[in-house]
Amino acid sequence: MCFHIMWLVLFSSISLRAPVVIAAASIAKTIIVDLKGGGDFKSIQQAIDSVPDYNKKWTKINVAAGVYREKVNVKSTKSYIVLKGDGAQTTSIEWGDYNGDSSGHNTETSATFTSYASNFVAKRITFKNTYNGFANLTPAVAAWIFGDKSAFYYCSFIGFQDTLADTLGRHYFKGCYIEGVADFVFGYGQSIYERCKISTVKSLQKPGYVTAQGRKSATVPVTMVASCSSRALSRGLKQLTWGGHGDTPRGIGMRRARIRPLWSSEVGEAAEE
Repeated sequence: MCFHIMWLVLFSSISLRAPVVIAAASIAKTIIVDLKGGGDFKSIQQAIDSVPDYNKKWTKINVAAGVYREKVNVKSTKSYIVLKGDGAQTTSIEWGDYNGDSSGHNTETSATFTSYASNFVAKRITFKNTYNGFANLTPAVAAWIFGDKSAFYYCSFIGFQDTLADTLGRHYFKGCYIEGVADFVFGYGQSIYERCKISTVKSLQKPGYVTAQGRKSATVPVTMVASCSSRALSRGLKQLTWGGHGDTPRGIGMRRARIRPLWSSEVGEAAEE
């Protein structure tokens, strides 16, 4: 039940870019996940676990349409994975843990999807935390991203509070949709958000902060924001800083926003394979 949408286009400082252009990627292996049994696995986690540790060749995991009710964890040893759904509207990973639940989860462990691996790509898939925060907001993360050089193309991130933990590393989001009520995006990440949408979801709680940037040092580069809707800010959506050195994203021109990190050329080509 989205009643407002705002456009975001973000880019970061030049330090986001790798010093050399990485060679074009190619897919060495493809794995099929299908809930109906028409693939190699019925579970996304099983497919990820099947990738050899310390893998150096791109492996594509094609996920057939369906709602995959599981928590998914990409370990740091599972690099060079492309996780590709049939479409964000038809392919989703969903779970409902939240901070302080009966299982003792905290904000981090509440995440439906967690990735520690560098060189990771997700495309056309939804990450959703199903905790219903309509009446009572509490952290319930849809996706928690630790790995460096991670890219997300046309994905959706759905939650109420702390929807997307852009935690550490250099990340690239293109054409993504992020939904929540408070702290839609938070963390220490150095990221580019290109032509993404952020939308508030109906709640008894007053809409809170869109971003909560928490860098630990004043020398750490931060993300920049362009073309934010002033109408969204009038609805109470604001930008929060935390951790002592957090930086409120600043606006830039649309034409200047057509910048992406050089390392994304490899992950981008891997996603298109």
